Amino acid sequence: MHDSAVSAPASFAISLPVVESARLMSGSREIVIQHAGQSYRLRVTRANKLILTK
Repeated sequence: MHDSAVSAPASFAISLPVVESARLMSGSREIVIQHAGQSYRLRVTRANKLILTK
């Protein structure tokens, strides 16, 4: 399944995949991302910033 194309900022020389944070978070304020056998927590702060912690 492919989403409609979204342009990356002009500062990027190559095209990178873009994932909307709302889609990634699925309505939650916090998720756990598994990477290389490690767990990382991605959280949306009260100021609507993203924080990634191990």
